[in-house]
Amino acid sequence: MNQETEETTKVLAIELILARVLRIGSVIAGVLLAAGIGAMLVTGTTSPHRLITAGLITLLLTPVLRVLVAGVVFVKERDWLFALFCLVVLCALTAGVTLGLVV
Repeated sequence: MNQETEETTKVLAIELILARVLRIGSVIAGVLLAAGIGAMLVTGTTSPHRLITAGLITLLLTPVLRVLVAGVVFVKERDWLFALFCLVVLCALTAGVTLGLVV
């Protein structure tokens, strides 16, 4: 295998891992939201709000998990520049959430 083919294979493997993280997170969030809304419609009360809240939190945390997984993959691959980019994005997300809670 030449170097270009190896690089392409490596990039495709990373993309598959990241796509799987997004897909699993989205499915879990969708199931939680659907269960919460369904329970609310069946019972006629707002008591299943915890399921809806869990679904929304899962939906919000899925991209954060994607950045974290990407960072781990890049560290394993010893791709320090992209690992640094992931760290910067995680710091920006953390700062945004922290500042959002304070204000």
